[in-house]
Amino acid sequence: TGVWQGWGVRTLQRIRKNSFVMEYVGEIITSEEAERRGQVYDRQGATYLFDLDYVEDVYTVDAAHYGNISHFVNHSCDPNLQVYNVFIENLDQRLPRIALFATRPIRAGEELTFDYNMH
Repeated sequence: TGVWQGWGVRTLQRIRKNSFVMEYVGEIITSEEAERRGQVYDRQGATYLFDLDYVEDVYTVDAAHYGNISHFVNHSCDPNLQVYNVFIENLDQRLPRIALFATRPIRAGEELTFDYNMH
């Protein structure tokens, strides 16, 4: 018996350690709206909410309707990507951009993953 992990994303080429891989992109909504949508998404069995709680929990990125391939990246307890908050053309610490970087060399064809329960 296997465990379904969603769609998943595999790289077509080798990725070097510490390389920028992608940005997690979506609609920026308030945390209150994220709570409301999260209840709906939980009933549907899929959610693409990413809290922007770098300083305070005010905003969330929702990639359910607007986004890129990053919302198909699955969770792993032994991920090959690490999430970093970055600030580009914006100094509001409540609105970081979410950048995914390689934690190690990644082989072509390997699934890309990050830890959803990061600290």
